[in-house]
Amino acid sequence: MQSEIASLGALTDDLHMLCSIAIAYGNSKDFRTFHTGNQSEIVWTEQGFADQIVPISDNSIYDLASLTKLFTLISLLMLLEAKQLKMTDCVGRIDNRFHYLQDTSIYDVITYQALLKSPARIDRQASVEEGEKQVFSTYQSTAYQERIYSDMNALILQYVIEKASGLSLISFLQRHILTPLGMSNTWAKVPQTRLADCVNYNYEHSIVKGHHAVRCDVPPGTPHDPKARLLSNGRHHVCGHAGLFSTMADMVALAQGLLNEELISNSTLSSIGKNRTGYLKQDNQYRQYMGLLCFSKSAVPRLSEVPLWMGQNAFALSGYTGNHIAIDPDLGVFDILLGNRCHNRVSLIQPPEEVDARVLNENGAGQIQWPDGRKVFSSFKYVYLKDKLIHNPVYERLLANRWLCGGRKVYAKSSIW
Repeated sequence: MQSEIASLGALTDDLHMLCSIAIAYGNSKDFRTFHTGNQSEIVWTEQGFADQIVPISDNSIYDLASLTKLFTLISLLMLLEAKQLKMTDCVGRIDNRFHYLQDTSIYDVITYQALLKSPARIDRQASVEEGEKQVFSTYQSTAYQERIYSDMNALILQYVIEKASGLSLISFLQRHILTPLGMSNTWAKVPQTRLADCVNYNYEHSIVKGHHAVRCDVPPGTPHDPKARLLSNGRHHVCGHAGLFSTMADMVALAQGLLNEELISNSTLSSIGKNRTGYLKQDNQYRQYMGLLCFSKSAVPRLSEVPLWMGQNAFALSGYTGNHIAIDPDLGVFDILLGNRCHNRVSLIQPPEEVDARVLNENGAGQIQWPDGRKVFSSFKYVYLKDKLIHNPVYERLLANRWLCGGRKVYAKSSIW
């Protein structure tokens, strides 16, 4: 299997934009996987950075980052199908701690009709208690935004799920998703005995207005997302928007479980990717296309995470650390990428004009001289290469394996509406 898709390693082996990459694609029955690169490349010592090469493996555990939103979405859809919740139920009436969301419905939140804001940044609070105070002070903004994707909607829905089910989100996931699908290597808090298998997202480099910085606060097994890191506080707790850790094998089990209707119906699955927000404005620009917590197929591909070859009912999510998942219910296939664009990489350069003065290729690949004398590979602009180097080759392999469904499926209307 590895040799069949070895060309998918261009982002790691050729361009060195990613520290590691794992890819899986398939349908409800069959799949292929591929991985290359390293879990870890460097470590900080009293003498400075030193090499610490740990190759990626089948047992490697990835910080799913924003792919956690898919678990939150599935949980909510399961409660809606079970009639334990309705789309018209309001957040503040389900959980009265949300004083300013009394008239904000689940539908408003799950479809991004509600632009949710906290009074102050959650990740800059000094404690879990202060962070949650900001969460429960969330309000619905009346401001207009063209790009409407946000962490806040999934974060708020975590509390809706917990109130409706009487379980913490991680307990709900374990009982209704992880155990039924045999996902025994997915956690909110990675066991001590498996920390050695965790992919390292620490030592992320950035250049902002000429200031060079290296993050050293994300040891393996710690959520890279700052809000999730604060709110979880090392506990067996997962936030609605980020914080889960998993292996590629478990993520394949999730994708196949969805395609096999083991969690939600196909009619509900096909409703996820329906555009709820995007449209052509009077200035001939498009507003971002979003479905149910996920990206929809967009008229402007750069505003979406759905691969170009997928259809109108497809949906996708990406994560800051380099992850991506896309599922097309009509074609009956999935496309998963678990990458690491953070560890020992220059992931951010602001303003972008500063790139012109540095030794980088047009696609953003190359090495940047760091003040301490090291040369650090760049993952800047990596996202613009995913279609060309990952998603399009995956499509060719799906075609070659004859894993794409022949015709468009027609589903009955979902019971959640």
